[in-house]
Amino acid sequence: MRTGNSQSAPEHVSATPSSVNLVLTVTVNGQILYISSNCKDVLGYTKDMLIGTSIKNIIHKDDRFMLESYFFNKQQQSACALRVLKTNNDVIWFETIVEPIFDTTSCEYEEILLKMNVLVDPANDCIIEENSPNTLLSSLFPDKTFPITRLVDAPILIDEAPFPIIIAKLGQVVYLNREAASLLEIQHPDEVIGNTIYQFIDEEFHEVVGKRIEQLQSGFRLGIIEQRWKKQNNEKIYVEVKEVPIYIHDEIYEYIVLHDISSRKSFHDIIHRSRERYQRIIQNSIDTIAVIYQNNWVFINDSGVKMFGANSYTEMLGKNIYTFLHPDNHDQVREFIGIVNSEKKEVNFSKQSWYTFQGKQIYTELIGIPTTYFGEAAVQVIIRDISDRIKAEELMIKSEKLSIAGQLAAGIAHEIRNPLTAIKGFLQLFNDEFQGKQNYFDIIFSELNRIELILSELLLLAKPSEIKFKNKDIRIILRDVVTLLETQAILQNIQINIDFVNEDSIITCDENQIKQVFINLIKNSIDAMENGGTIIIRTRVTNDFIYILFIDEGCGIPKSILDRIGEPFYTTKEKGTGLGLMVSYNIIENHNGEITVDSKENEGTTFKIKLPRINETV
Repeated sequence: MRTGNSQSAPEHVSATPSSVNLVLTVTVNGQILYISSNCKDVLGYTKDMLIGTSIKNIIHKDDRFMLESYFFNKQQQSACALRVLKTNNDVIWFETIVEPIFDTTSCEYEEILLKMNVLVDPANDCIIEENSPNTLLSSLFPDKTFPITRLVDAPILIDEAPFPIIIAKLGQVVYLNREAASLLEIQHPDEVIGNTIYQFIDEEFHEVVGKRIEQLQSGFRLGIIEQRWKKQNNEKIYVEVKEVPIYIHDEIYEYIVLHDISSRKSFHDIIHRSRERYQRIIQNSIDTIAVIYQNNWVFINDSGVKMFGANSYTEMLGKNIYTFLHPDNHDQVREFIGIVNSEKKEVNFSKQSWYTFQGKQIYTELIGIPTTYFGEAAVQVIIRDISDRIKAEELMIKSEKLSIAGQLAAGIAHEIRNPLTAIKGFLQLFNDEFQGKQNYFDIIFSELNRIELILSELLLLAKPSEIKFKNKDIRIILRDVVTLLETQAILQNIQINIDFVNEDSIITCDENQIKQVFINLIKNSIDAMENGGTIIIRTRVTNDFIYILFIDEGCGIPKSILDRIGEPFYTTKEKGTGLGLMVSYNIIENHNGEITVDSKENEGTTFKIKLPRINETV
């Protein structure tokens, strides 16, 4: 990195005061990137309070536009005097060097170095009264008297210069040209000679003017300062003041050039108020508003910081957008940005998903608007979080499917149950005729009972049975289910291992329904392990929840269909109906719990159930 070069000063004049009290690095947008560690002593702020915030928050409102104008002066470093607010709202005047930090490979810069020297600190300096400017002069040079002198040999070029010039000696006016008299509306310029310059300067600036006179008398060249002056009729005006020391007859005088900026100041105030309104609209927007340049975030509002779960604005800046974007949306977003930049028009992008800093997936829709960033094409995006809407839509679709499944199940169950009841009744009448073939009779009757069980499961979809909640130890329920299915597992060369925590694992539940869930999950694991293996059932507890994990070594579930697990009539089994898992999801949901699934093809599947824990004993 390299910094801009300062203009050389005459050999007999020092360029600027040499001591530096404060060093800052800011972006061209004014965001503070670095501030020297003594900021606590000088201003009262800690580094953490300032880094990442806008420098305008600590610059006096009347000096913000002046400083901002130097941020875009690419040619050289600049010097100016400005006011900085302390934590107690006191004001410190700083003589400031504003220096661009150039990139080594180009003539562009995105960062600014500020070297600040304390000029006036109210905590350490006395306030100069408007009517006692000579006190300042005598304090600077106590042993010297200043006779009223008149500069009679001022060159004609100065007198006829098209801008106001005042020449003073330690604050006493010794010369002013026609433009200065016109600007200050002085009727009789001769009467002003020998008077103090403070009569034309607003009292707020007396102290800093005195300090600058002291530095001029020491031979320093000073930066520009904006001040509020008074005309002879007391009308207030804003002026930009440039001061340099000049030598006349081996004595140092203050050479002061004024520039009336009253109109510019009024215009700046209008722009500033307009900008503040615009910034408030952006920052208070419930939608994320951001700017993307070369695939990086270069601006993002508070809603965006909150949406992505970042701790601060700086965590987002400079980050590549594709690190947050779901891989499935990378190509569409690249195309989207390309269209906005090439066609220079607003483009809508209906749905995409992102990941927050915490890994949570969110769904959004966005609008892209062409903009510029330092003269180069960029995209302003308005991003709306539609995660709640997507979830609501999914719940509505699921509800509709459940409703259809319930109606269908009720119809099927009703149509089958009637003839099934007749079959069972007549079969029992023929029971005596099955002498010697009782085993066949028992098998037929058992299968009919199994059909009735399936019908009951279907009816559960159409009309859920009354739930009877009781406090139960989940470990006891799990052991009962394992005992029930262990024989079936052994026949298929599958071992069921349990790993229960040695803590009370009490839940409030309908025992039969919870058993049904566990049976469904273990049966699914058994069906998925055609070559045998191990099923692990594990429990974990926290203060508020109990987690039950069913881990198998089966064929796994393809990632493409993982999100559809639990939908009615959707199954990966050749002879499955998809109703078992759907019923299981509904039961767990009715128990204020959650089911999540993680699966890898050819490695296995893990179902995790989360249920509220009751801190009681059974």
